[in-house]
Amino acid sequence: MLIGGVVSGLGLASLRALTGGAHIEPPLPLPPGAVARINGTVILRADLALQKNQETGQTQTAMLESLINDELLVQYALKMNLTAESPKLRQELIAAASGDIISRAHAKPISPVSLRDYYFKNKTRYTRPVRVRVRIVFFPTPEAGLKKNAFEQALQNGATAQTLIKRFAGEAPVIQAGLISLQTLKSLIGEAPVHSLQGLPSGQWSNWVDTDEGTWRLYLANRTRARTPELESVRDQVEKDYLEERGKLALRAYLNRLRRKSDIALRLVSPQ
Repeated sequence: MLIGGVVSGLGLASLRALTGGAHIEPPLPLPPGAVARINGTVILRADLALQKNQETGQTQTAMLESLINDELLVQYALKMNLTAESPKLRQELIAAASGDIISRAHAKPISPVSLRDYYFKNKTRYTRPVRVRVRIVFFPTPEAGLKKNAFEQALQNGATAQTLIKRFAGEAPVIQAGLISLQTLKSLIGEAPVHSLQGLPSGQWSNWVDTDEGTWRLYLANRTRARTPELESVRDQVEKDYLEERGKLALRAYLNRLRRKSDIALRLVSPQ
């Protein structure tokens, strides 16, 4: 077995292969979870496992050799300051560093207490809003007067909502047939017509609403109440949101630590 805790199963011959056959000095002990160290930079057992999960078909020896070669090339690029010459490479390194910090935060177990606290703190995010099923009658301004009178006459004569819609809804905007949130409905027809639904019982017509575009009247077929689901029914989404926030917080905390240890000089530039 290798000295210093290099991956179990690799023999001395494998280590010589990884180091180009050079004379091997007794290495310093590797930190817990590490499988190799290159110029002070460690390769973790998790890195090797990730390489294995990518199903490259390589042996453990070949995978570790690949990781060492990659690290040597990264160190060379940094030593030669290649990131200053390549904005694309610089952005890729920034993305890789950020992704690594975030993924490490994601890998930590989720405490049930923390998840429940996060859910209650952000409960409104998972609340299903009031939704309505409506049918719409709309008359453009130039002809609104005559058509409103015809509509009112038909309503007084006992015409059903279905009949009135079929006869008068030809110029109304098309909306989905099912339940729709009030916010979505406002984006389609405007706030004033939707406001006429406030307090309206299901199965009733709203009052007429005049706008610059024309005259509206809405039939409320059905309305559902706002509902907040229990944690268990939205657990997958809550866990996803919780991990996303934890990753952002971890990245911000790490950057703050780097800033405290770094020599940063600023000169504020007045806006042009």
